[in-house]
Amino acid sequence: MHTRIISGVLGAIFVFAVLAFNTQFVLLINILLSIISLLSVSEIFNVMGISKIKSVTIPTLLFASIVPLFNISMVHHICWYIYTIVIFFVMILNKSLKLKDISLIYMMAVVITFSISNVVSLRDYGQEYGSFYVLLTLSVAWFSDTGAYFFGKYFGKNKLCPNISPKKTFEGFFGGIFICIVSVMLIGFIFNNFIFSEKSHINYFILFILGLIGSPISALGDLCFSVIKRNCHVKDFGNVIPGHGGILDRFDSVIFVAPYTYFFLQFLSVIS
Repeated sequence: MHTRIISGVLGAIFVFAVLAFNTQFVLLINILLSIISLLSVSEIFNVMGISKIKSVTIPTLLFASIVPLFNISMVHHICWYIYTIVIFFVMILNKSLKLKDISLIYMMAVVITFSISNVVSLRDYGQEYGSFYVLLTLSVAWFSDTGAYFFGKYFGKNKLCPNISPKKTFEGFFGGIFICIVSVMLIGFIFNNFIFSEKSHINYFILFILGLIGSPISALGDLCFSVIKRNCHVKDFGNVIPGHGGILDRFDSVIFVAPYTYFFLQFLSVIS
């Protein structure tokens, strides 16, 4: 547990540092998300045991690394179109590839890259508040997971989905929602009173709704990727982050939460 906590604290410091330098170096977030997308897709290849099939891995890794560099634009559509043609062309030529494998690869590549790209969209959409929106997104995902972990560890008795993830409990699930809501409200309070200008005001009720809905979505993302790990007979997607596993183990919930937060903020304003 100590390793997990230390890694989490160091990760949080790194995230705050990146967001602090975002205004000086705008492309920093884009580049980091490109690397995260690339490594996440690479981890999928590793657990599936198809890393050596270059006809599939090379175009997929290129697609995964290019898309997050840009906000949602024509570039996204062009990359998706070219990648789709290439993958289906490979499927026709390489008859040794199984349909279920190529389907999973294609689905994961599109879901991971486009979902992670929503973090860039949130940063650009928020303009001067972009870093705040990105932090909210990461907080909904990661504090939900942190709350679920500790509540499940110390209070968990009733299994949530024993056939998918035996350690997850209902107590952890509701604990994750509680910690998520408290965290985003606290972040809102800090930004509202110490960072934003006097003209900006946080709507705490909207923040409450953001966390209340976002936390279960985060849990769903975690469970969905647990299904993939279970079917591939692995505990984690990798071991890049001590105590946490691979990059995808940390960003599985973000992949589900980032689009949710982006769409949520299109209709309900956190800042007035």
